[in-house]
Amino acid sequence: MHQLLAILLTLCTLIAAERAAAAEKINVLLPQRNANEAIAPFIAAKYLGYLDQEGIEASYLLAAGSNEVAIQVATGNAPIGWASPAQAVIGMQDGDAQLDLRYFSAVEYRNIWSISVPVDSPVSSVAELKGKRIGVTALGSAGMNYGKAYLRAAGLNPDRDVTFIPIGAGGQAITAMKQKVVDAIVFWETANITFGIAGSPVRQLPIEQKLTTLPDVSLLARNETIKKNPKLLVGFARALAKGLDFCLANRPACVLMTWKIYPESKPAEGTPEQKLERGLKMTTTWDGWTDAQLGDRRGEFIESRWNDLSDFLLQGGQIAKPVPASRMFTNEFVGEINNYDRAAILKQAKEFDLRSLR
Repeated sequence: MHQLLAILLTLCTLIAAERAAAAEKINVLLPQRNANEAIAPFIAAKYLGYLDQEGIEASYLLAAGSNEVAIQVATGNAPIGWASPAQAVIGMQDGDAQLDLRYFSAVEYRNIWSISVPVDSPVSSVAELKGKRIGVTALGSAGMNYGKAYLRAAGLNPDRDVTFIPIGAGGQAITAMKQKVVDAIVFWETANITFGIAGSPVRQLPIEQKLTTLPDVSLLARNETIKKNPKLLVGFARALAKGLDFCLANRPACVLMTWKIYPESKPAEGTPEQKLERGLKMTTTWDGWTDAQLGDRRGEFIESRWNDLSDFLLQGGQIAKPVPASRMFTNEFVGEINNYDRAAILKQAKEFDLRSLR
């Protein structure tokens, strides 16, 4: 009996080793300088073994921004990147500087950039910002492009009617707001949440509906990878879809998961309940990872919105002519990405023991 058990254990060890050796090891680039709860679906995909099920061993590399992600993927330094599409689409234009990339799985269905004012500001519309100072991280940042579009839509001339001021990010930006160096800011969603947690809450000004639904951070790869290694891309996107389903069904688990993998992301002060409350605020970003038009379908691109993105870039003078939707993304993998038991994932989330993460 002991000999039989030894043989079985040896076989199990050999099978596990073979599976580990067969796993495709890849780097995946995320456009964040620091890890936080907003990327928890990616963490869940790895922590819960969804990537293992696809034969993928992924290492997440944090990059300086979406532009850096697109460049690194284009040069072959990573097969998959999660990036905001504006800069990437600019690089997809015809010409010598073309980025040979395409988006293969949609993630964010709403524009993460907003134009906001401090909560106690008397300003209630973008049009009221005439003559005001608007803060952006840097004058070459994506915030400039979005800010100018919001101003144009409100009937203002962004080159004459306002002044853009670079205020950096984090504490530097908060200081600029507190000292009233700027009257409004154009920042991304997680940054605005962080301002509120830090005691400097902001209020978003209404913008044109067409601009709120511009597509944002999604998964991209080189066209060569899309053609030659679709199994890898489908597997990763499917694992992420499972991670998202789990996180939407059990947000506290995914917050705690983030803190376990990236301890530096856990708030340093407050009671456990207060820390969890802050972490849960960051999870509101996942609400934009789904869209009512698609229901539970994950990864599908909505063509009309990507055409709106092309028009947005054209009106901003960032591209010379419209970029066809077929050049920006492919929906060929949507069926395979959604080929999994969603009910089983939701059951797992419901039954998950939070004590395992504490």
